[in-house]
Amino acid sequence: MNREGVPGKSPEEMYIQQKVRVLLMLRKMGSNLTASEEEFLRTYAGVVNS
Repeated sequence: MNREGVPGKSPEEMYIQQKVRVLLMLRKMGSNLTASEEEFLRTYAGVVNS
């Protein structure tokens, strides 16, 4: 079994996808995100579904 990553996704893409998911979960739980976290979400929100 290959545990080095998802085929076709770079480590950077996987990091961005995971970060978006965590930030969305934190926001849903009522946490206040920083301005830079909100900007990150605006930039990469579409990455989660790709």
